[in-house]
This record gives sequence, C-alpha cells and structure tokens, in this order.
Amino acid sequence: MRFKNVFLIFFILFFSSTAFGIQKGGVEYSIPIEYSLLNEKQINADAEQLYSKFNSSSDEKQKQILLEQMLWDYSILGEIDNENPLYFTRLGIIYDKMKKDRYAKSNFFRSQNLIPEYPYSAFSFGNFYYDRKEYRKALKEYLKAYNTGYSNHYDTLFKIGTIYKIYGDFSEAIKFYKRASIIKNTPELSSEIVKLEDLLQNNSLYNQRPRYNK
Repeated sequence: MRFKNVFLIFFILFFSSTAFGIQKGGVEYSIPIEYSLLNEKQINADAEQLYSKFNSSSDEKQKQILLEQMLWDYSILGEIDNENPLYFTRLGIIYDKMKKDRYAKSNFFRSQNLIPEYPYSAFSFGNFYYDRKEYRKALKEYLKAYNTGYSNHYDTLFKIGTIYKIYGDFSEAIKFYKRASIIKNTPELSSEIVKLEDLLQNNSLYNQRPRYNK
C-alpha cells in the first residue's frame, strides 16, 4: 500500500503548483502535489503500521528503512493537515531517531504550539532531552506531560522518578516510582524503591544527628 501512495504522488505532480519539500538520502526534493487528491485516512493507516513495525523491530537495518518510509508519510500528512499535532510529534520522533536534532526540535515545538497541553508531544520531547542527558529540560517536559493527561502513564512516571533519583531527590523519586509501580510493578522497581527508602532514611538520620561544638 505504501508504494501505491508513492506512485499516487507522482501521478498528480502536474495538478498543482503547491510544492512539497522533503529530504531523502541527503537530497532535497521539491514535488508539486495536490493534497486534496490524497487519502489522508489511508496514508495515516499506512504510517501507523510502519510506526508499529518500527517499535517492535530489533533489526537496525530494517528500522532505518522504516524511518525513511515514515518520514515520507508523516511529512505528507503534515501538509494535508497542518493543524494536527500528532503528525508533527511523529516527525519530531523520526528526526530524533535519525539524530537530526534541529528538525526534531522544530517539529516538537510546532506540535506544542498547536496544542500546548498535548501530553504525547511533551512526553516525546522529554525523551529527546532524556536520551541526550539534558535532564532538567527532560524533567520539564515530563512534568508537563504528567500534568496534562499522563498522570497514569507508566513511562512518564518512571522517567520522572529516575531523573529525581539522578539529582538526589530521593523523596520525589520514591513518590513517582511508587505511582509507576501501581500501574506495572516489577521486582527491579520494587528493589529500587526499597533501596531509595534506605538511602533516604540514612540521609535523614545523618542530617538529624546531634551536633557538638568543639
């Protein structure tokens, strides 16, 4: 089906003066397209199938091919409906995976400008910063996702807890880890909570120990 979509693009090249620009294989293409002739529902279904395959694949070569295919589909979808934050969030994720940071950030910002309280975009932007160890920026995005609809989203809760642990705020880390454990508890998470509670207790005892003047 995706080849049908690509052929459809070329069949309608001369029906419109609207240009569609996309970078593929390091080459910039500018293709005039009449977007009203495209089937958004079908392209979206194709893109979602590719996205699902990408997330379940462990073959790096296949994943790179899927990224290129998804880039085409979501770029076209963004032109068909330039007010849909999902399409630009997905473009942000794709460019993130391609290590094209500037394009990734541009699409995440565009998505958030369309709907500021869109938790999926904030969570995905948080992942972008988290993977680059920019934890303060990641925490800001994760908390935005948490406060706008992802309060019961396991990965959001776990990542927030992990960042607080990294910064030594064990109390907040425990709080979010425990919320995550309600959704999906694992022996590793339970062990981490116990370990942090011990560290918090030990630090508390240290801070409360009697002080003697010499």
